[in-house]
Amino acid sequence: MEDWTPKDLKESLDGGKSIFLKLWKPGCGACKLSESATSRLEEKEADNFKFVKINTEEHPEIMEITGTEVLPVFFVFKNGAMQSKVIGFKGIKKLQDALAGKQDGN
Repeated sequence: MEDWTPKDLKESLDGGKSIFLKLWKPGCGACKLSESATSRLEEKEADNFKFVKINTEEHPEIMEITGTEVLPVFFVFKNGAMQSKVIGFKGIKKLQDALAGKQDGN
């Protein structure tokens, strides 16, 4: 996963790219737990999605922009629009569902 800034995200969304975004911060246990799952998804879906992450300690404004308070949080964007969101790490199946466009419901 590439480290991005909110500006990088905006530019890519404006370009209509398909993006899998993870918001995280150092020291977050659930963020660390999700690393192997996101790595496996990236291996399988790298042709379809750009896998990126934004460190919320370096860019705290992203929490307000996305309207979230829980980490990690995952977003899937297609054609510049959010398709799905997963709040917290709930296993690889939830992330696969998000990539397929299924909403988490949180």
